[in-house]
Amino acid sequence: MIQGRTLDPAAATRPDWSPITRRLDLDALFSVFAEGAAARDVARRPIVAETAALKARGFGAVRLSREAGGAGVSLPELFALARDLASADPNIAHVFRNHFFAIEQHRKTPDAPFSARILALAGEGRMFGNAVSEAGGGPAGSRNQVPGARLTRDGNGYRVSGRKIYSTGNLYADHLFASALDETSGRTVQFLVSTKAPGVTLDDDWTGFGQKLTGSGTTVFEDVAVSPGDLFALPERAEGGPHLYGFTFHQVYLTVVISGIVTRILQDALALVRGRSRNYYHALAEHPSHEPEIQAVIGRIAAHRAAILAVTDRAVDALDRAWARAAEPDAEALSIAASIAAAEAKIVTDEVAATLASLLLDVGSGSAVATERALDRHWRNLKVIAAHNPRIYKERVVGDHYLNGALPPTGAFF
Repeated sequence: MIQGRTLDPAAATRPDWSPITRRLDLDALFSVFAEGAAARDVARRPIVAETAALKARGFGAVRLSREAGGAGVSLPELFALARDLASADPNIAHVFRNHFFAIEQHRKTPDAPFSARILALAGEGRMFGNAVSEAGGGPAGSRNQVPGARLTRDGNGYRVSGRKIYSTGNLYADHLFASALDETSGRTVQFLVSTKAPGVTLDDDWTGFGQKLTGSGTTVFEDVAVSPGDLFALPERAEGGPHLYGFTFHQVYLTVVISGIVTRILQDALALVRGRSRNYYHALAEHPSHEPEIQAVIGRIAAHRAAILAVTDRAVDALDRAWARAAEPDAEALSIAASIAAAEAKIVTDEVAATLASLLLDVGSGSAVATERALDRHWRNLKVIAAHNPRIYKERVVGDHYLNGALPPTGAFF
């Protein structure tokens, strides 16, 4: 109530798309994705049409300049787009994570021939996936792991065979960045390969109870031809140079996706309560929307959602500052600060978001558990995303940093 007046109650139920989503005219498309998200989850229908629609709209090139086929959006605007897309369907947002990281890496060296090629492909609407992870091979995320996939000489070219796991998004990608052991040199090499190349198989065998549509299954290479021009080298840190935490992007992206799920939880909670036609006989109000206990739970969801947005935006801003000054004397300090901010955001978000997903079912009561609503998907999806990099390992690292000045580990998860 404001001086006897009431605000439009339906306004809070409608998606509050960010300015960049509206500016790029993606709000209507995201709304369509949101309307079909529950049905896709129930039927486990792959998001082929949805990702194709985004590629056709140039979504994967938004960080490129307009001259290069992009939209010239800033890094914070990219994460705002990811959050909006995740609120519509986190599966769709998640499959673009590896693609956007690749674009960021090659934007740093736009004049290098291989980077120029990648950015040109992105400008044409191509999407990139990643095929690096393998079962075994040492502790998860450790540096200098030796891949099981093997690259062998074949005349003037090469052949590669092997199996990769956790292939998030590859089912929808056009090209893959992959790794293998060169049997001639004994060194790990990186290569680019088309997902349509003979011998490449993308198995949708992901068995997780959430994020079921991301194609996070197995990528198989069976005697796949690789040309010398498709080999590329990862940038190496100069001897004695600063260590920059490049993988912080991955961590921030996943936490932003969870923050998008939380936004959808609030919207679904409001719609669910308003859609209920009756209350319990022992309640204090005739309609659930006027029930004090339910109002309090909605308030809790809204407040905690606001806190999650704030802490994730703080991590986004820290990463933006670090990357903007990557060539400056304070680059390493800013990169460390960004890594810690990302870890802090993850610790808070992963724990609180799971609670909010449970509260959604509380305010809905029996009305919330219908299979076709698939409201349980919010908890399942965010828990699976959080499991990529468990917060319980992050808590110790952050505590050690504040107590003893310890630096974050330099492997893949920071």
